[in-house]
Amino acid sequence: MTLATQTLPRVGRPRRATPVEWLRTPRPPLAPPRWLRIALPVAGAAALIAVPLVNPSYVTLPLTLVLIWTITGLGLNLLVGFGGQISLGHSAFFAIGAYAVAVGGEAGLGQLVPLVLAGILPFVVGYLIGLPALRLRGLQLGLVTLAMAMATPAAIRMLEEWTHGSRGIAIDGDAPAGVPLAHDQWVYHLALLLTALAYVVTRRLSRGRMGRSFVAVRDAELVAQTLGVDIAQTKTRLFATSAAYAGVAGGLYALLLEFIGPENFGLMLSISFITLIVVGGLATVGGAVLGALFIQYVPMWTASISPAATGAAYGVVLVLFAFFVPFGLVGLLRGALGPLIGRLPGRR
Repeated sequence: MTLATQTLPRVGRPRRATPVEWLRTPRPPLAPPRWLRIALPVAGAAALIAVPLVNPSYVTLPLTLVLIWTITGLGLNLLVGFGGQISLGHSAFFAIGAYAVAVGGEAGLGQLVPLVLAGILPFVVGYLIGLPALRLRGLQLGLVTLAMAMATPAAIRMLEEWTHGSRGIAIDGDAPAGVPLAHDQWVYHLALLLTALAYVVTRRLSRGRMGRSFVAVRDAELVAQTLGVDIAQTKTRLFATSAAYAGVAGGLYALLLEFIGPENFGLMLSISFITLIVVGGLATVGGAVLGALFIQYVPMWTASISPAATGAAYGVVLVLFAFFVPFGLVGLLRGALGPLIGRLPGRR
């Protein structure tokens, strides 16, 4: 056998990918035909608007929580997925937003003004925290934000004059006068509106110039700086924006529960948020919705097995997804639905 024949590639069927290789392969975004891109959002919006009108409150409540988790996940995915900055402390910003609504309502400001403050205050705090965080990366930043999450319940108890400490604080979450909706219906529709707004803003940010700056800083900070990207402004703005998302979600959370205390904002909440973006898919927008469904309904199922089962389930799922499904549920859906969408009429 000559050297030429030895170096010829083998001819035959290409080797099929193993299940693990298939799971770890990145999938291109789905490209459905135009008619489907119009029909799906319209049908989905109509169905979502009708949900609380045709279902009892015990169905509406968890769905409202899914919307609240989605808003938080969208903001956290901007920071972690697109920006490459680790945060284990978003429960702190979530708590700031919740107490902004609670204290503002107690002061007679109603609901909407405190809800705006629930976004502004975490934005300011996130910006201030983002300044020293510029010197930190990876594990160091994760540890600092983890300390924030661990200190949040204690800080709430210390600020008893405003937060009522361990006694908790009540919130009036009923619909404003003249709005013919029950409490659960009102908060659901308000959360749906803000989730849609957050989704649109996140898509525009991630696909626009700012999103490209986030990714450039994440992947090659020195190259981005050479190309004129202001690293300090990009990082602090990203941290603050992500905190504002969590704050608005926290405000909705307070309106929904109508009573909050320090125990609502423990470390497990931050772990849930990280689980959300990992399971849904890092650096994806749709992944926040899938991850929110996961952290809402999986604990409801595991709680029937054991009170400790939720933490164990989160740990196992985080390890499995990190090793075998790095692109999250969004990657799985793209791989499964891609061939089907490719057969639909109207695709170019």
